[in-house]
Amino acid sequence: MRRKRFLVVAAVVACSMSALVLAPGVSAAGSTTVNFVAPEHGFYSCVGPCASATYFNFTEVVQTGSNALGTAKLAGAGTVLDYNPVTNCLDQSEQWALTPQNGSVGKDTIFISTTVDTYCFTSDANVSIETATWAVTGGTGRFADASGSGVISETVRTHPQSASGTLSGTITY
Repeated sequence: MRRKRFLVVAAVVACSMSALVLAPGVSAAGSTTVNFVAPEHGFYSCVGPCASATYFNFTEVVQTGSNALGTAKLAGAGTVLDYNPVTNCLDQSEQWALTPQNGSVGKDTIFISTTVDTYCFTSDANVSIETATWAVTGGTGRFADASGSGVISETVRTHPQSASGTLSGTITY
């Protein structure tokens, strides 16, 4: 009888281990997927004069409308890669840290990089348009295994150095 119980327990443990190996990316607690379209606004600064700067920093507030993410702080840095005179646009790259206010800075943060990012000048010297696609590259705390992607579209003002637009996408953690 003891041997029979041992065999049953061993079979249950073996099946459980097989399920974990055969289902990578699924945690025991499950995962949460958040789809959002969020208004965002904030400020940026250039490293050196903006007319010739290669590097810039920014801080924005994002209203995700999601209970899981809530209002979030988006902070980041970017690099101008080149200028296309045909389109009158800059190609750039940005790295972001998205931290929900209901999270802990450094503990519950989602790391994001733009995959395609253009900053186009308009006929109004004070207004430019930025459009980008982005991908989650990692995270900390509850977002340690986060994944996702999305787009951002924003109007950037030269004076004052501000931006506002829409950040949308899907994040799974």
